[in-house]
Amino acid sequence: MLKVLAACAAGVVCLAGCASTIALPTPSASSVPSANSPAADVRARMALLMGEQTYVVAKLTVAAMAGRKDEFGSYADLLAANGVELNGVLGKAMGETAGLKFAQSWTRGNSFFVDYMVAISTRQQDLADAALMNLNTTYVPQMAQNLSAPLNISTSSANRMLTDQVTTIKQFIDDAATGTPSAFYPDVRAAYAKSTAMGGSIAEAAVWKFPDKYPGDVTTEGSKARAQLDALLQEHAYLLSMTTGATSSGATADAGAATSALQASAQDLSHAIASIFGSHTGTQAAQLWSDEDKSFVAYSSAADDASRSSALNALNHTSTPALAGFLNGLHVTADIDSVTHQTIGVIDDQRAKSYSVLAAEDRQSAALLISLGDQMMGAPG
Repeated sequence: MLKVLAACAAGVVCLAGCASTIALPTPSASSVPSANSPAADVRARMALLMGEQTYVVAKLTVAAMAGRKDEFGSYADLLAANGVELNGVLGKAMGETAGLKFAQSWTRGNSFFVDYMVAISTRQQDLADAALMNLNTTYVPQMAQNLSAPLNISTSSANRMLTDQVTTIKQFIDDAATGTPSAFYPDVRAAYAKSTAMGGSIAEAAVWKFPDKYPGDVTTEGSKARAQLDALLQEHAYLLSMTTGATSSGATADAGAATSALQASAQDLSHAIASIFGSHTGTQAAQLWSDEDKSFVAYSSAADDASRSSALNALNHTSTPALAGFLNGLHVTADIDSVTHQTIGVIDDQRAKSYSVLAAEDRQSAALLISLGDQMMGAPG
């Protein structure tokens, strides 16, 4: 098992109700200033990519602890792809040379996180200690320097953000190793909040340093609201697939803890929507997303054809049409059915143990949900 997981780790280094009964909301995000600009775009993108890294590491952790090598390899590929895209965003701002230095440090950091995870999952404390030392004494100072010099971020600020990243990711890996899902999922969410905030801070620095490349104001209410909404939608998508993965595999304790985290995520999402569109709209969002989530979880846990058919019927004829009607009232023109069908596909992959394609399908599901947030905020979805 160690050889399999270690080989995957090495690969990371190498690969840099129904709609008619709903009182539809009428507000528009067009009154929110500066949600659609190059500056707002880079803030949202940086928060999403840095946040995604956290959830991919969390999913790698779950796969490692369960010994699912194909799933581990699938998400290791996604971790590498995330790093490539992150480098593409920052390379545009920093320039090729500085961007390459960032990419090298980021990839090295991912490798150290995976080293720590593999060592913990195989109970090799000496290797875990070495990986943690590499994170704290190599990754953090090198990455801090690579952010500080080209973006005028103070070294102390960069060190603080990166140390928080290491500390929070280590915490949820440790939670998984000790078999405490009730701590694991809240700690994943806490790590995600830190990482998306770091993405926002780096985006601010990039826009301030290179305003000609990113017209617009990165610090406006609209820019921050869009980044927050998109990040919450991405998190919800990844938490949903973690929940359905646990329920479909019969991991009862994990399923219960993941469901609680998913419910908390839906509440946070509804609060963000309320802050933009009003409390009534936020309340509707909470109920409708909860109904949709329950139908997905019911489908993932269905033990026979009849219960699967019942869950699909609830999705296709009740919860998804209701959510679509609600979002249409927020001027979202996306095909909500396609979002639902993509998520069903992820669950089918989990049930069939089609792990080699799972990460890519999971990411596409998250991307479709993120596009809804962009459309709510008046940005191209």
